[in-house]
Amino acid sequence: MRAAGLVFALLGLAAAQPAREPNKADLLRAVEKQLQAASETVGPSVACVVVSRSDRYPKPAAPLPPGKLGTFDRAEFLKLTNDGRAAVDHDLSDPRTAANHDCACGLVVSADGLILTPFHVVEGATKVFVHLPGRAGSYADIYAADGRYDLAVLKLISPPAGLKPVRFGAVTLTGRDATVTAGKLVVSLAHAPDTNFALARPRTALGGVTGVRRPAPGPNAPAPENYYAFGPLIEHDARAVPAPDGAPLVNLDGEVIGLCTSAAAPAGERGPHLAFPADAHFRRVVEVLKRGEELDYGYLGVVFTPGWASVNVNDLVRGGPADLGRIEVGDTITAVDGAPVENFADLQFRVGAALAGTRVQVTVTRGAARKELFVTLGKFKHERAVIAANRPEPVFGLRVDYNTVIAEAPVGPGVRNARPLRAGVSVREVVPDSPAAAAFKKLGDDPAKWLVTHVGDTAVASPAEFYRAARGLKGATLTVIDSTELNARPREVPLP
Repeated sequence: MRAAGLVFALLGLAAAQPAREPNKADLLRAVEKQLQAASETVGPSVACVVVSRSDRYPKPAAPLPPGKLGTFDRAEFLKLTNDGRAAVDHDLSDPRTAANHDCACGLVVSADGLILTPFHVVEGATKVFVHLPGRAGSYADIYAADGRYDLAVLKLISPPAGLKPVRFGAVTLTGRDATVTAGKLVVSLAHAPDTNFALARPRTALGGVTGVRRPAPGPNAPAPENYYAFGPLIEHDARAVPAPDGAPLVNLDGEVIGLCTSAAAPAGERGPHLAFPADAHFRRVVEVLKRGEELDYGYLGVVFTPGWASVNVNDLVRGGPADLGRIEVGDTITAVDGAPVENFADLQFRVGAALAGTRVQVTVTRGAARKELFVTLGKFKHERAVIAANRPEPVFGLRVDYNTVIAEAPVGPGVRNARPLRAGVSVREVVPDSPAAAAFKKLGDDPAKWLVTHVGDTAVASPAEFYRAARGLKGATLTVIDSTELNARPREVPLP
């Protein structure tokens, strides 16, 4: 339903009401006032994100951490290229150059200069500049990002004062208490890439929610690899500019209920526009990225019939979270934390967004009985890009991860690792020339196959437990086992 149709429908409704109800003009003014208020509330927090992927910028003397992009030094660029025209064009702080680069929108989510945008907007960027209304702006680094969820948080290098974070509204897509349903009025606000966007308010478009898009399960559907394959999206027809990536979808109370994305639509598709719903799952993910941390998706450790249309447990990863939580082969999973699960995509969404280390309630039917089981989730390993500015400090040169990241390690072409998981943490990274590097070198050339089960006499079953037990120690003996051995024998690794 287009914006005009929505307004006329409201006016028609008003005309059909008794005389004591507001007349058409009153209703129109009320809608107009709400629109203005929503725009004035959110508008100052909508940014224009300008992205360059040029390889002509001067290279740093030493490799920088992923996502560290830095500022632009025009004098240094000229010294390297002797190209004045290119120097002007590569300075993203000049609004006149925006049309020559990729542009999208972003939202202020922290007063100290954090900006939320879809990850595909900045993936592969060599420089990013964020323009805000009123000539304010700054170059930005990618502070944290997750390619599977397609979200990124940028950090302004020189944040201006007075940044106002957006306020997220309560978003529920299902059930009797759903707050986002077809017909709900929404506003999108976005900056167009022109020479005046740094001065003007964002362009505003009124529209409506046309529905909620969910992945269509089917017997031949592939396993979901990213959010667009397993998560719900808001369909709407409020489009402020041709490229809505990162634009907020706002209710009439000035609350952000969605983040627009074009990546979910197949190439050439025409129809409703799409937005991430700013539901509890989305907000939980954003909070992790705002801390500059890696997003650890939850992992249950169950095996289903190929395809998505089944939630009957056909197999379990032995020693995995579901097995430890007493889920059994033959159970049918019907809900996670009270939210219905109808297919594999639902389960991926509910479990993944609950995040690793979280204790969730899993409802199953077993024969004629219904059971409520409690499972502490492991971590789901994926191959999509990840950026995290704040990583745990290595202990003795060692970083660790959840044991479940090796649960699906292949042992041959198309053959899943059938060895039971043992309690412990997997070796994720060994810093070169560190005590851990020297110690694990004595065990072979593949440190990633080792599980740490104890720090001294303390058993560790999660990264948090490992770092808590090991930090601050001047020395420790680690107990490790080889995850590739069926009957692994414990070995001791003294550090430092």
